[in-house]
Amino acid sequence: MTDTASAPRRSWLKLAFLASLAVNLFLVGLIGGQVLSEPDDTVKRAKASRGYSLHPRVMMEALPATRHDDIRAYWAEARKGMGQEWRKINTIRREVDAALRADPFDAMALRDAQQREVDARAALRMRQNDDIADFLATLTEDERKAVADLALARLEEQTAYWRERARKRREAEKQ
Repeated sequence: MTDTASAPRRSWLKLAFLASLAVNLFLVGLIGGQVLSEPDDTVKRAKASRGYSLHPRVMMEALPATRHDDIRAYWAEARKGMGQEWRKINTIRREVDAALRADPFDAMALRDAQQREVDARAALRMRQNDDIADFLATLTEDERKAVADLALARLEEQTAYWRERARKRREAEKQ
């Protein structure tokens, strides 16, 4: 008589191995897909500036790498205090919300709160414009022209995109 006492089955080991293999293949596929794929037009458009922009991102693209450190330094300095300004704007937005929810509703209080928000955003934008103008004054004429050329090209790209989108929408509505 042969004694064939079998070892306990280790089916959980096979399941763990298969689960590990599946997770690894998923991660390799996910990372490989991100690396090898081209971004969609919507992603490209989201990364692009809107219209005519003198944002530091546009300046860095337009100017040689030797100027990038200057742009970064300017942008770091220009951003100082912006967080506080945005917190003030968010406080005003909460006032707009409170005026909207008030019972009884007071349209004039809502308009006043909305105007305070518009004024605060305009003051922040004017500060940003002043900072940009101060930095652009440090550039050479050729560098300023390069920034302007890229900003104008971006504006024309955006205009062409929106015209094409409107044309496609009109064609779709006709059908």
